[in-house]
Amino acid sequence: MKFNSFKELALRKTEDESLRMLIKMMADEVLADKIIESLEKMATRRGVGSHANMAIRDFGTEMDPELEPAMIREALGHHASRYRAALIAGDQKMANDHASNFFKIMDLVHHAEPHSHGKLQSDMIDLKPWERAHPSRSETFADRIARDPEYAKDNPVTRGNKQPHQFVNDTVGFGFQPKGNDWSFLQGEPHSAYSNETAIHGHVGAYPMEHTKINGRYIPIEDVENIHDGKKNHPFDHHPIMSHYKESIKTRAPERDAQYRSQHESYASSPHVEAHLKHQEDLHESGSHETRGLEPGQPVHPTAKYVAPQASIESTAPIDKPSSKVSAGQFSEADKEKAKKILPSHLHDLLKD
Repeated sequence: MKFNSFKELALRKTEDESLRMLIKMMADEVLADKIIESLEKMATRRGVGSHANMAIRDFGTEMDPELEPAMIREALGHHASRYRAALIAGDQKMANDHASNFFKIMDLVHHAEPHSHGKLQSDMIDLKPWERAHPSRSETFADRIARDPEYAKDNPVTRGNKQPHQFVNDTVGFGFQPKGNDWSFLQGEPHSAYSNETAIHGHVGAYPMEHTKINGRYIPIEDVENIHDGKKNHPFDHHPIMSHYKESIKTRAPERDAQYRSQHESYASSPHVEAHLKHQEDLHESGSHETRGLEPGQPVHPTAKYVAPQASIESTAPIDKPSSKVSAGQFSEADKEKAKKILPSHLHDLLKD
């Protein structure tokens, strides 16, 4: 069976009425951009597992399902709680430090989960929509060309590799390290380029740390009376994997594997693990362990905003069978207005030429 366009194939492959209307009304370039973006995310996720060094593979496969996942969840809760407390106290520098530690552990989870054989399972809100709003990530090629005359003479757009509306720098997700360790962008809204993704989970305000789940339970968000009590770090911050997991297998020295094994063995019987086990014991004795993490904690940001994802809207208008040529430009303004009545509002921007 031969198809004259990718759009025709996409329309033939889906039976969902709303999705068919969206594909049909999208401009070809917008549809292509969204598909490439999705494929890039898939490739990045698979690459996490295939390029892992021995330490992260060992950490994932050998982890104790009753120990490391619980430590990770508590560590994330520790930093999120202290990040929140630092913001309330007006101490952005301390908030930055805890945000940095929070996302370093999130990045570790992202790398370790594929090797854990199901022992570590996460449900984490992607950082990329908020990262894209950061000044270092929000510049388009059109922006760069407008501000840099020399760059305007020769660039990916003039060479035909990129479009002016595309972004100069790619997002990296949980491994992002903002210049100057300034994480204040987390308090803002996600970039509109990710409106489809944010519409799915509904978080359209500040980044929702409190909605992070590890092995089915939310991280604990607790009140911190004194942010200067000397408890900046959590026992898991001292785990040797934190200084090994990002090292490239291409440049990692062979002796580093032996170092990790030795360090991991020492850590297993260290005061850090003992402190965590004592904390877990206290939670069991108090009875709070049973309900801990069943519901998300209080928002870490006062600017948090949640909009319930819109349910799929059944079309009341017939959807034409795909033709050999389908593009947004073929439809009148009346057609687009009809589509807007059928599609959820967060998808309307995709109907623009």
